[in-house]
Amino acid sequence: MADQAAQLGALKAAASKHESRVKIAATKDEALQQALAAAENLMKAVKLTANPVEKKQLSQRFNAVADVARSVKSNEWTSPKPVVTIPPQQQQQQQAHVASESKSKADGIGEWAAEVAQSFDYIPKSSHPQPTHPTQDSSSEARVATQPILPQGISFTASPSLSPSQTPTLISAHANGKHENGWGHTTGGIPHSKSYVAAQDDSRYRIQQVTQKGLPRTGSKTFVSHVRKLREPVSSRKRTTKEEIILLKASLVNGVKCPPWDKIPSADEFAADGSGFFTQPRELSLSPQQQQHFKAWTRAENALPRGSSGLDEHPVMSSPRPIDLVQDAATDCSVVASLCAGIARTERGYDKILSTKLYPFDRNLGRPVISTNGKYIVRLHFNGCWRRVTIDDRLPQSETRALHVVDRREPLLLWPALLEKAYLTVRGGYDFPGSNSCSDLWTLTGWIPEQVHLQETDIVPDQLWNRLHKAFDFGDVLATLGTGKMSARQERELGLEGQHSYVVLDLKETENDRFLLVKNPWVEGRGWLGPRPSPEELYASSTITDSSKDGLATYHRDTIPTKDRPNPTTFWIGLEQVISHFDGLYLNWNPGLFRYRQDIHFEWAVDGSSEEENRCIVAHPQFLFHSEDESPVWFLLSRHFRTTFGDSKEESDAFNDGSIRPSTLTDTSDDIPKGYMSIFVCPGNGNRLYIKDTCLERSDYVTTPQCLLRWDADAKSTYTVVLDQDELPASAYTFSLFAFSNSKIELEPAIPRYPLQKIVTGEWTKQTAGGGTGSSQYFQNPQYALEVKQRGPLAILLTSTNRKNALHVKLTLGHGKRIYRLNSRDVLADSGDHRARCVFAEAKDLEPGMYTIVCSLFEAGQTGDYSLRVDSTCEIALKQIPRDGAGLMLNRLAPVCFRPEVNEVVAPMVVRRLAAYTIVVRFLKATTPRSAGALPTTRSPLRFSVEYGRGPGRQFLITSEHGRYSDAVILRTEAVNVDPELYPGANLSLVMDRLSGPGGPVEEWYDVEVYTDMPNACEIGVWRDRK
Repeated sequence: MADQAAQLGALKAAASKHESRVKIAATKDEALQQALAAAENLMKAVKLTANPVEKKQLSQRFNAVADVARSVKSNEWTSPKPVVTIPPQQQQQQQAHVASESKSKADGIGEWAAEVAQSFDYIPKSSHPQPTHPTQDSSSEARVATQPILPQGISFTASPSLSPSQTPTLISAHANGKHENGWGHTTGGIPHSKSYVAAQDDSRYRIQQVTQKGLPRTGSKTFVSHVRKLREPVSSRKRTTKEEIILLKASLVNGVKCPPWDKIPSADEFAADGSGFFTQPRELSLSPQQQQHFKAWTRAENALPRGSSGLDEHPVMSSPRPIDLVQDAATDCSVVASLCAGIARTERGYDKILSTKLYPFDRNLGRPVISTNGKYIVRLHFNGCWRRVTIDDRLPQSETRALHVVDRREPLLLWPALLEKAYLTVRGGYDFPGSNSCSDLWTLTGWIPEQVHLQETDIVPDQLWNRLHKAFDFGDVLATLGTGKMSARQERELGLEGQHSYVVLDLKETENDRFLLVKNPWVEGRGWLGPRPSPEELYASSTITDSSKDGLATYHRDTIPTKDRPNPTTFWIGLEQVISHFDGLYLNWNPGLFRYRQDIHFEWAVDGSSEEENRCIVAHPQFLFHSEDESPVWFLLSRHFRTTFGDSKEESDAFNDGSIRPSTLTDTSDDIPKGYMSIFVCPGNGNRLYIKDTCLERSDYVTTPQCLLRWDADAKSTYTVVLDQDELPASAYTFSLFAFSNSKIELEPAIPRYPLQKIVTGEWTKQTAGGGTGSSQYFQNPQYALEVKQRGPLAILLTSTNRKNALHVKLTLGHGKRIYRLNSRDVLADSGDHRARCVFAEAKDLEPGMYTIVCSLFEAGQTGDYSLRVDSTCEIALKQIPRDGAGLMLNRLAPVCFRPEVNEVVAPMVVRRLAAYTIVVRFLKATTPRSAGALPTTRSPLRFSVEYGRGPGRQFLITSEHGRYSDAVILRTEAVNVDPELYPGANLSLVMDRLSGPGGPVEEWYDVEVYTDMPNACEIGVWRDRK
């Protein structure tokens, strides 16, 4: 008993000593550490004493010290200034160092802070009265009568409860500025000024890239009190009824209804009504690994591990210590990394962006609070808008492992686990294998996701760092990392996990290198084994300032190796090492960097065919985009999650979105591919386009649900934005397209230039596949009669599902009839080179009349299907022209051969009955007598005729080309009636003669076809030379 009493007295004395040292602490970090040390001694004293009265007093004292820790963490810290005698020489050196450091910090802020200060009624944070309630999370409501001596402005007495009418006004760097608070409402009222826009444009990181001007080279940190909370832009575009229906239909995801967010939940929704605790309709699924350790679904009251204080078994919504989230027996590493990224930003001193999404929420305390009926509502951004996700507080419990995210320093902290549960409710369950963190953070925060592929050859480290570093200092970007597939040997040698997500907690730049503070959120994970910077190199250029949170210092201490932890899972790593060993850098940008935003929501029925090499975009979603001023523009395409039908979760694009997945915890060998999508900006003046011809900029093709394109728009310019996909599974999808800019912008569906259209389908057969214009069978190709009734433009699109066929289309002056010859002056529109899948031709100004369209392939004899579409501004008629000889009797004669010395051949002809005759002669080939191979020789001018009689008095019944010689590939006559009664006897002849031979021993071969509209109309004999 004496030993116990002595130990108890020592603990109380140590606690008093630490409490007194809080008053004289030189730094905010030291004050916090002294307060935590006092709390730790008091906690041990509570456990040791057996006197209930003393236990109660010590508990109250502990709660008061905990409040001090929260106050130190939340409020501005003013360190005491003890009198110290410094030698004159050292004093001069320190003054020079301080001046140099001040200049460096001023350069770090650059013109941004100066111009922002000019554009607003800027008031330094330290000049404002502090709020009467903690701005950071505070869970204790205890009060004590006696208080030890504390730093000025800090009391052990908990802040009094405030009624809604007494809600204090938080004064921040957004003084007089309009901003969105944690409840989705806007307060204040001052528009962005021109100088603020200029400040944003000067700090190029805010939109596109960082210039070298004003960059701190010594890693100096921007003062958080100088950084304004930016107001997120809201789309001013009015949704159509169809869009409203799309958003409502998108509310059902994996069997859970998540309606669009319309208002803040009332307190009544979370009040106990005697009917028991709220329970979700369905329990979330667990991964096989989690099921091995799963015990039961338990209310948070009993599911969370025991708290660090040992005094309170109830869940809490805040912690006086820096939050340290970890992942244990869970597969959602990207989600945990996302939560860590948002919390790390808050620990660096910026506003909360995660805990404010959970309700019930106490506006006075600035944090969520415990629900009395076990019901919680989370505000998440997915499927086109902010949505309401309702969950209960039941968590998967295990006696040996943590099946959900947990705070390693305060296991009773509840809100991260609830936020995780709400997100996994949307994504399909706790067996969600993870995606990439920028997709997760887009849903959790609404911050714009961007994926940087570090293994691309065009990565420039300097540009990447400059763009990221300054934005990170201002709290305008969240950063996470992802590894690719690694062998077990690589994992052991590098100390990294393959296909795993990491969070970036801090950035630091020294004179020699650039470093990232990275954390592996897996509790059993490896620590980086590669080169690490020395502590002297890092802390000589410390980035911790009085305005940063103590959590940043804690993160830095976590990197120090210990005997129990020789390779900490929180580590510094150089930028070059990151680029070498990580696969992707995932960024989420503050949407408040932009002043204007426009959203549009739409459906897209994808047929499932691969779009590779397919230039046809006529059925793709297209949009008109107009920018009033010259300004960077970010386009974000987001594919909506859909509900799952059946038991196969792999088919759900909410559960499996095609992103990176952690092979360390789940097998990925049977992943279902999700296809690719991309964004194009084209000079289409807002009109719908037909083919991917010329684009000004395009994004990479990505498999993730979000796709980002960063681009610079010209002033007073209008463009056509086209969405493309490749290998997306056949289905009806819904999407949202977001445009962000600092210029006034417009985003609407693209304008169809041709409101009317005609579509016909057909196929090339062995008889109609005539090949290209160089083929003798070209005019056998399918041809169409086009009737234009009013003057105007029109567009012709020819497509085919056969990837191997190279297509071509021509619009000719054929008077609606089948053409058999083609002169360049008769071609009114042409699709250019032969291309697979689709070709396009456009006539700008077409007179009323009849025209002929020819659809062809590159090679004769190729078969396949096609679709011909003609769009116009006025009414047109489109009809297929029957192929040559359709409905007629064919009499195919033996091929004609013109030997070198022969220029005329004759075949006798006997007419049996009245019939209409159509004769077609086609050039076949030119050969030499010793070779059957074709020669590339010029054809001889040729004509043919049907003659009655001989000599000068003979009569020409039928002639080609009106009796003129022609070197065309095909010679053809129109139908001519021949009556045998007018030409009795056998005195008719079919004559073919050429003007001259090609020269040399060359033989020319021709094919002759005679069509009649009556059977057995005539008889034609064999060919004979006539010299």
